[in-house]
Amino acid sequence: MRIGINPNNHKNIDLSMKGHRVIIPVYIPNFEGYFKDSLNVFKICIESLIKTINSDIAVTVISNGSCLEVNNYITDLYKANKIDKAVFNKENIGKMNAIMSETRACFEDFITYSDADVFFDKGWLKETFEIFKTIPKAGFVSLNPTPGHFSYSNSTLLSNINLFFKKSKITKEVCNFEDLLHFNTSIGKDLDFTEKKYNSKIYSIEKGNKRVILGAGHFCCTIRRNPTLKYVPLEYSKKGVSGGSEAKYLDEPFDKTGLLRLSSTKAFVWHMGNILENSWAREKIKSLETFKEQDFSFNLIPEKSTTLINRLVPYFIIKRTVGVLKKIKFI
Repeated sequence: MRIGINPNNHKNIDLSMKGHRVIIPVYIPNFEGYFKDSLNVFKICIESLIKTINSDIAVTVISNGSCLEVNNYITDLYKANKIDKAVFNKENIGKMNAIMSETRACFEDFITYSDADVFFDKGWLKETFEIFKTIPKAGFVSLNPTPGHFSYSNSTLLSNINLFFKKSKITKEVCNFEDLLHFNTSIGKDLDFTEKKYNSKIYSIEKGNKRVILGAGHFCCTIRRNPTLKYVPLEYSKKGVSGGSEAKYLDEPFDKTGLLRLSSTKAFVWHMGNILENSWAREKIKSLETFKEQDFSFNLIPEKSTTLINRLVPYFIIKRTVGVLKKIKFI
């Protein structure tokens, strides 16, 4: 039975549209073994994020089958208006399924995907904004230097061949070695690995006063949602984490846009891992106490669609061509 008229019938909704959304999936099923310190790491991640964003940012946190204590913490964040959306999946549906379902459900064109063990340092948001604003073909931006990644998911090199050969520069001096070492150490790599990456072929491009490295990883990255989402598979991923899922649901769909995949020359975000370095974390949080990000909106950045060559030429041909160029060491 229905009595009366729904007061929302024919009512216009005045939405205040933000320009940028941060999506963080978290999976902490218990506090044993690998996960024993994960909640402490996650809390530092959230605290650093909240201290470094402005009013243009919306935040979604996805509990991907986490335990009750973690879910209670996320609920408290929502009740305190520190995040604007909390999603609770009873079971772990996999990282890419979680973030892509939320990507499809949001309206913002700029999406930052972040792992739950990232520390957001002051200025990361402004630097991200400046890269997208200064380099119109930017479509995938990481605020952690990623040398040696320029040839990964790289049809962008073919789509922007003029930019690549006329304006690119092979140099390692643009990459901050200490920042690179910190990241590689956090994922269990040794000094030799870092030195090899640092001394690999590093392409950088410069426009205005902004220099960036060609190539980027995705433990924390910002993408243009609209062009990328056109190519994301509709079927669900059968992988929990990795196993090629990032390549299939993020890297390859973005690669089909023909936009540029870029990273900053120094770190503005830090990978903490699953064990919190307490003294480091305390110092980093303390450095944010007086920081307040400026007000600016990603809505001011013009929209960008896929490049002409990627609209006209089938992706498999572009991918095969780039593969041949790599094999003969042309790029």
